[in-house]
Amino acid sequence: MKRQIISSALALCMALGGAAALPEGAFESQSVAITAQAKSIRSGDYKYSLLKDGTAKIVKYKGKKTEVKIPSKIDGIKVTMIGKNAFDSTEDIKSETKDAYNSNKKIKSITIPKGVTKIGDYAFFGCTSLKSVTIPKGVTRIGYGAFQGCTSLKSVTIPNSVTKISVCTFSECKNLKSITIPKSVKEIGCFSFRETKWLANKQKKNPLVVVNGILIDGTKSKGNVTIPKSVTKIGDNAFDFCTSLKSVTIPTGVKEIGAGAFDFCESLKSVTIQKGVKKIDMAAFNHCTSLKSVKIPKSVKKIDDTAFNYCTSLKTITIPKSVKTIGNLAFIACHESLVIKTPKGSAAAKYAKKNGIKVKYI
Repeated sequence: MKRQIISSALALCMALGGAAALPEGAFESQSVAITAQAKSIRSGDYKYSLLKDGTAKIVKYKGKKTEVKIPSKIDGIKVTMIGKNAFDSTEDIKSETKDAYNSNKKIKSITIPKGVTKIGDYAFFGCTSLKSVTIPKGVTRIGYGAFQGCTSLKSVTIPNSVTKISVCTFSECKNLKSITIPKSVKEIGCFSFRETKWLANKQKKNPLVVVNGILIDGTKSKGNVTIPKSVTKIGDNAFDFCTSLKSVTIPTGVKEIGAGAFDFCESLKSVTIQKGVKKIDMAAFNHCTSLKSVKIPKSVKKIDDTAFNYCTSLKTITIPKSVKTIGNLAFIACHESLVIKTPKGSAAAKYAKKNGIKVKYI
């Protein structure tokens, strides 16, 4: 398995707006760099480093066991973090250490000890023999691509301490059929469950897959779609490349339309956004080339960069005075005769004047 597997998906998510959802710890190396001391220490099968609070972060596993129980303490120091790429079996490595990394492909089970609060980006990426993982209560964040490509993993229980599942976390875990997601999870990154049996089974029951009020996938939708009233957010890239989608009605319960939510929905002709939506994220309607007219409700306060990027048929958009912020690149490559309908003195009126877009006052 190659690093390119994740890089293409992650690059797409970031380029089309996933980056807008990533700032909190966006790539663990950024946040860890602030807290971790520079040098790593070798102890038995592990390399670790000290965090600023005096606890340990597992940097790399060097052992050859197929059943791994990560220690709760290492050299008497409490382990609180599994670091970026710690068990990654596909990372580019020096020839003299290849055997140690190749052995990670043979790991069948992993037990993460109590006390660990963070699982780093790509921590178990490409562990293709991994069938069982125990994630303890206390973990609050599971990093980007943490279990991506763990093709033998069949079930996972996420503890109720977890609040965020990041981009591509379980993507390409092709045999993952059972996932327990607690109500504590309030944020789910794009592509988190792509190419899993769990998602495929959910799609068969209903093309709109909703978890804890987040619509995480609608890519199997067809024709005219009404988002359920239980949805509070349309997730990042939820409908991306859904070319069979023709119209969508977004109810009052939805507060946010995620980054890249309707990316490349090229047959989407009609969007009804009811009052309630407060934010339209980056690239939300990127390349919706059939979209001709949009009316933003009086509750939307922000339209992000590239929100309507390459909506080449978009001729009119109604933007109320409630919108205070519009990204500089919100309407790149829309129809040349695009008209913004908005009240005098609004942020949209100022935006239109600044960017040479026709305006009609309402």
